[in-house]
Amino acid sequence: MTRKNILLVSMLLYLSGTMAQIKLPSVLSDGMVLQQSCEAALWGKAAPGKVVSVKTGWDGKTYRTTVANDSTWKMKVKTPAASLTSYTIQFSGAGKAEIKNVLIGEVWLCSGQSNMEMPVKGYPNQPIEGALQDIVDSSNNYLRCYTVKRASAITRQWDCPGKWEAASPNTTGDFTAAGYYFARQLQKVLRIPVAILHCSWGGSTIEAWISSDAMKLFPNMKIPRTQAENKIRWKSPTVLYNGMLNSLVGYTMRGALWYQGESNRTRYKEYAAQFEAMHKDWIAKWGIGDFPIYFAQLAPFGYEDKRYNCAFMREVQEKIARTQPNTGMVVLMDIGDSICIHPGKKREVGERFACMALARNYGFDKFQYQSPQYSSFEIKGDRIFLKFDYAPLWLTSFYKEITGFKIAGADRKFYPAKALLTRKTLEVYAPEVPNPVAVRYGFEDFVQGTLWGVNGLPVSSFRTDNWDDVIY
Repeated sequence: MTRKNILLVSMLLYLSGTMAQIKLPSVLSDGMVLQQSCEAALWGKAAPGKVVSVKTGWDGKTYRTTVANDSTWKMKVKTPAASLTSYTIQFSGAGKAEIKNVLIGEVWLCSGQSNMEMPVKGYPNQPIEGALQDIVDSSNNYLRCYTVKRASAITRQWDCPGKWEAASPNTTGDFTAAGYYFARQLQKVLRIPVAILHCSWGGSTIEAWISSDAMKLFPNMKIPRTQAENKIRWKSPTVLYNGMLNSLVGYTMRGALWYQGESNRTRYKEYAAQFEAMHKDWIAKWGIGDFPIYFAQLAPFGYEDKRYNCAFMREVQEKIARTQPNTGMVVLMDIGDSICIHPGKKREVGERFACMALARNYGFDKFQYQSPQYSSFEIKGDRIFLKFDYAPLWLTSFYKEITGFKIAGADRKFYPAKALLTRKTLEVYAPEVPNPVAVRYGFEDFVQGTLWGVNGLPVSSFRTDNWDDVIY
């Protein structure tokens, strides 16, 4: 055999061996956390026709599957109840691979735009309150974060680079702040491993996170077919689902947290339908049964473009939480900033998410975890009396003046109003409006919330009218 032929055979043998090796996506790697007490998905690539064997370290059980013609394989393994024990998962039959330091616990997806992406260490010139001490005190091997790197694609990507990290002073600063404070509170109460899958991109639109299958419901929105058409890589329909989220699809989890909406606020009338489509699409794609999406209502901010009122978007978000199944909203009327769109009070965001999850998903349902919600009104003379749901101990202003109310008559002209709060009633009036017909609270881009439930959760902005053309 000539030297040339020897080299050719060697190369073919090398390529054959390489193709036969098991390849795992980045999310299935050392330090991962699997959802407890379920059938958790594992998947990868290898040579077609090969048999892949998987041995789970927690029970010594072996699972087998055959690699499909497209070189992919997938299986589900039974996971035990959560514990503080770490395990290994061994793969064989088409080469060998091993995942070390695997924990079993609770897993949540964190997605959205910049307010979810914002790290614990903050953005340039935009701090997170208490970040330094929280980072220094963060060492916790049982709180882990997997962050997906930014990627925009016109076709679905099987894998996207990412890395599992345990919380520590060297890592926590780069975790999603809202997600970290959520996981920290959850882990503190449950005392088991908690993990967050972080997949967000600042400035992204909701349609960027929806698959092409679900985008068929919105034929007026053009899906890019080439990279040249993908001009705004974080806003085009489907491109972040393809480039980032698709690599996580199927990873068994408890639910999702969502902090997004700023980039869709000028198209708020479409948002409820898009959110519903996204939620249903994710549930269908994951194939793990129904799961919740809890989302953050947009915090007040002084937008420069006054043609739109962010309160209309907040109203749509409140309607989603009221009408769409397995959703929930945390209200942020008390943490907004007039000059910074990224509120520094991310601990409040994460902990409010955690309260909702603890009550709805973990059986801690004896505390009032929701913000009071406006329900109805009654006019008596020159006063409007307001009623609220989810306020068993009623409302409070923490003994300060209540501001943010405006009242109008039939002429639809709004005037600042006084609000009187007693132990059982909230009445609103203005001397300029002797015959009121409508009232609004906090219904502006930026307003500082002054009304809470006794549980300390703020009341959302709301209105009793349907005058969409009245913006002030």
